[in-house]
Amino acid sequence: MTSKKINVAVIGLGNMGKHHVRNYSNIPNANLIAVCDLQENLTAQFAQQYKIKGYTNLDEMLLNESIDAVSITVPTALHYTIAKKILNHKINVLIEKPICDSIEKSEELLNLAKQHNVTLMVGHIERFNPAVQKLKELIDAGALGKITSLISKRVGAFPAQIKDANVIIDLAVHDIDIFSYMLNKQPDNIYANAGRALIDGREDYAELLLTYGDQNGMIQVNWITPIRIRQLAVTGTKGYAELNYMTQELKLYESNYHEDHDDFGDFIIKFGTPNEKIIPIEKKEPLNEELSHFIDCVIKKKPPLITGQAGLTALKTALCAMDLMNINTKKPIKS
Repeated sequence: MTSKKINVAVIGLGNMGKHHVRNYSNIPNANLIAVCDLQENLTAQFAQQYKIKGYTNLDEMLLNESIDAVSITVPTALHYTIAKKILNHKINVLIEKPICDSIEKSEELLNLAKQHNVTLMVGHIERFNPAVQKLKELIDAGALGKITSLISKRVGAFPAQIKDANVIIDLAVHDIDIFSYMLNKQPDNIYANAGRALIDGREDYAELLLTYGDQNGMIQVNWITPIRIRQLAVTGTKGYAELNYMTQELKLYESNYHEDHDDFGDFIIKFGTPNEKIIPIEKKEPLNEELSHFIDCVIKKKPPLITGQAGLTALKTALCAMDLMNINTKKPIKS
């Protein structure tokens, strides 16, 4: 029996869009049939390379092609307009994070997806990182005990392709989603501080503190660090874990301690050398895992790992942080 194939199109051929096209072309149940972008040279290039149709007009593509699912990989400001049109054509949608630039627009998209009974998935790609999946498995199994804190660092140089978002919407939203995924809950308090060091008009560095009852999450993001770092550290009552998103490496340090008393009879805890483990990870491309999952959800009509609601929840936290943050807009003093 031949597996069902889903006709797929990609809208937006920028930094992420080109990788969506590449991956769809290699996913067995995906039948990549078209791409759409305002730049004719790009659509022509991809059409020739992948033997598909290229369009510069979205309405024309929707009229001429029989499409089951699309990836929307355009700038955030265009997510709502394009997704609304696609959903009204009763086509399944994967939107790159964040889902939209406002809560109201996001809620409308959720309602449209429900109304037309189609899948709406948000591309929070880090959930599909094999190291993240393994860490989630370890946390759920109690390997770290009760989690007390999560600390993430997502920094690097300014990305020229980002035209309409600040570091909180573009970067911190990843970690906001991952923290909620790891803890199975949403933050009850949000604190933020941000500034504009090198860019006018948009925040290029920020620190967020999220509290989840007696558990804390700290997020550092910026576009001013000369090297690219993507790391997560998790502390629990039974151990500590370090994760590198880029190399997909995961280290676990199991605590070795016992209760004792000092020379004065006071209670103390003595720590011995921790048991260090390098957790074996089968490395995979997270985007391929994400898109394969999306196609599988469309075929089986099952909810995706990152629903539209999950994307909306992460956006709400990011927007709340932006409303609360103390923004430093002064340029650094040059010596």
